Amino acid sequence: MTGGAAQPAESAAYRRAAGTAAGPLPDTPVRLPFGTLASVYDVTTGQPEQMLRVLRLAVPDADVESLDVLRPRLDRAAEWITTQVPADQRTEVRAEPDLDAIAALDEQQRAAIRMLLDGLGENWTLDGLTTLVYGVPKQLLGVAADAKPTPELRTAQRAFFALLYRLLSGRETGPRLPTLLLAVGADRVRQLLPV
Repeated sequence: MTGGAAQPAESAAYRRAAGTAAGPLPDTPVRLPFGTLASVYDVTTGQPEQMLRVLRLAVPDADVESLDVLRPRLDRAAEWITTQVPADQRTEVRAEPDLDAIAALDEQQRAAIRMLLDGLGENWTLDGLTTLVYGVPKQLLGVAADAKPTPELRTAQRAFFALLYRLLSGRETGPRLPTLLLAVGADRVRQLLPV
C-alpha cells in the first residue's frame, strides 16, 4: 500500500481471497479469533446463552450483543469442533469434584489452588485470569510477576495447568485455562476445587 491506497495487485489479491466465482464470501461483523470461538463452543457444548455469557466476559470490548454478529465465523468454529475434534477429546467439565485427587494433593499444590481461588473475584476477566493462572506458579517460586520465563518457571506453570485440567475435567490438557474458567464460572470452580 502506498499513501493509504491499495496498489492494483493488492486489490486483486484481496478480491481473490475474499470471494469465490459465485461472489463475495459472507463477512463476520464482529471478528474474534477462531481459536477463541472454537474453545468457547467446546467448553459450553454449544449452548447459546452460555456462549454469549462467556464471550462477553472473554472479550468485553467486542460489543457482542448476540451470537449473530459472530456468524458465519462462529458457525465454522462450531463445525470444526463437531466434525474434526473426536468426541473423546472434547472438553467435559466434571459434575462433581474428584475427592480422591483432592485428598492426594501435596501442600504446595493445595497452596497453588488456594491462591487461584483467592484471586478469582478480582481477576474475573480473560486478561485477569490469564495473569492469575500464569502468576500463581511465579508466586510459589518467589519470582516477580513480570519475570521472564525460565525453564524452571515454564515447568512449574505446565505442572499447575495440568493439575487444574485434571481436577476440572479429568484430562491433562484442554482449552486455554482462562477461557475454561470463564465458561465453568467462579462458583462452580470453587465447588470443583474444595481445598
